[in-house]
Amino acid sequence: MVPKISPFQSWILEEHVPTVKIPAHITYDSTLDLKDHIASYEGHMYLNPRSEATWCKYFPITLKRVAQAWITKGVKEGLITGWKDISNKFKSKFSTANRREKTNAELMSLQQKEDESLQDCMTRFSNESSRIISLDQGLAVFALRNGLQAGKFLNFMVMHPPQTLEEALDASDKYIRAKEWNNTKSQSDCQGKRKGKAKASESSSAPESKKEKTPYIGRSESYTPLALPRAKIYSNN
Repeated sequence: MVPKISPFQSWILEEHVPTVKIPAHITYDSTLDLKDHIASYEGHMYLNPRSEATWCKYFPITLKRVAQAWITKGVKEGLITGWKDISNKFKSKFSTANRREKTNAELMSLQQKEDESLQDCMTRFSNESSRIISLDQGLAVFALRNGLQAGKFLNFMVMHPPQTLEEALDASDKYIRAKEWNNTKSQSDCQGKRKGKAKASESSSAPESKKEKTPYIGRSESYTPLALPRAKIYSNN
């Protein structure tokens, strides 16, 4: 069934096209990057038999909200002549929403904050550099070294300068793991020392064992031996 009103020319509408399943993530609502959307759509459609009419007919399905209103109401009837035409019109309409790419020079402005950990700083630098399509590795390493706070890792970067950003990120990962290991070991050693001191304190405060008392000797056994014979003693009485 051919719609009476459509932005596509009649030859596109009249051509029978195969069923194509479009993944849910390939959608555009005017807030995303249009170049990414075009690239995702084309990458998926290349897996299907090449048919310009197919590409044109399925493209509106991927548009949402403002973008969908544009294709259904904003484009005049029969104005779209093919895939290249609809692609160019789409880019022209939503070019202001296109994401601006960062440049190599902008990496020089990235500085590690005073209270920012090395791990957070490296993650932020990596995310920013990933947005640069033609990344200059030498400049990226220089910008990273220039933005780090003074410390052991910066000393390492100066003494053993990496050639690529990947090498620098790998070195930072090893440094962070080593630092975490040392912190864990120091805490374990401190806990061991505290336990040792606690045991020593308990031992020194324990009551001394009672000395063995001399057994009690009864009265009959404690008299001084007689120096005179008994008969002599009784005779005096």
